[in-house]
Amino acid sequence: MKKVISYFAILSMAATGLAFTQRSGPDGFSLTGKINGFTDKYIYLAHTVNGAAANDSCLVKDGSFSFKFKVSEPQMLFLHSKTRSLQKVFYAENVPMKVTGDADAPDKIIISGSKAQDEFAALEDQVGVHRQKVTTLWQRADSLKQEADKLYKYESEIRKQFILTHPNSVVTLQELLNWTNDTNYKEAKSIFAGLNPTLQKTEKGKEIEVRLANLEKVAIGNNATDFTQKNVKGDFVSLSAYKGKYVLLEFWASWCGPCRAENPNLRAAYLKYKDKGFNVLAVSLDDDSGKWIKAVEKDDLPWAQVSDLKGWNNVAAIQYGVRAIPANFLIDPQGRIVKRDLRGEELNKALAELFN
Repeated sequence: MKKVISYFAILSMAATGLAFTQRSGPDGFSLTGKINGFTDKYIYLAHTVNGAAANDSCLVKDGSFSFKFKVSEPQMLFLHSKTRSLQKVFYAENVPMKVTGDADAPDKIIISGSKAQDEFAALEDQVGVHRQKVTTLWQRADSLKQEADKLYKYESEIRKQFILTHPNSVVTLQELLNWTNDTNYKEAKSIFAGLNPTLQKTEKGKEIEVRLANLEKVAIGNNATDFTQKNVKGDFVSLSAYKGKYVLLEFWASWCGPCRAENPNLRAAYLKYKDKGFNVLAVSLDDDSGKWIKAVEKDDLPWAQVSDLKGWNNVAAIQYGVRAIPANFLIDPQGRIVKRDLRGEELNKALAELFN
């Protein structure tokens, strides 16, 4: 089952940029655009200001628009429309940048002017060619779908090679942050050690160090990290309250389709084994309490639900290195993590081995 992670998530979790820039203009960052055939009244630019997400708008006239402000550090921005499929992620620095293209071909819109953006665009072009090969295989015959799946997984290797060959690039930090997971964090730690020391000392570098440390802490066999958050009634609930019992620590959100699709299976498993000592503690990555509570009620989830309503910046999610959902950790009565990312038949099999 696919996990959910979005460009907005990348922005809100990590797009705080770097403490240096290759080039800097006294007038700050500017983005001048001309998109032929773009008839929306406004176009939007998502970015971060002092670590907080912002979404600026600009009036569009005859397809032309212009944004201007200063970025404290090079950072990833997201140009988008609320009514069209236009979505363009790019790297901004305090230099003049340009947008060109056609509204009917949003995937071919070009943003240029930043060295980091040039590097990112080259990487995305390479990934795009690779994805087209995968799509072609998928469309041909059922016998080629397995080959297509295998080829799709190679995208991770493409991004890894970019990281290894660009130890001085702003883009490498975000790519390394996204590439790192619970299965490769030891290798990621070694790669990080080989990056330019200036990169390592940036805010993004510090974020990677924290993520690596957190992934090491929550490796299978280690003690689960305790945390406390409020439930839907506003009462505090701690993970440590479940010590002495088996508990599945489940990370999800109301807006996460794969999470919601798994809820019926998780609910059936919970009802089957709850009287034998199985518990669930769910942490929501929602930032809207109304949508969170409505989803809990609609899916009829009987276990404890907690959240700090900080979205992807949920403190527990950061502690457990969660950057994609659904994600979960099975914790034993001694408080040790024994398995992770159990869903569908894998979850049913693991619980049957424990309680039958």
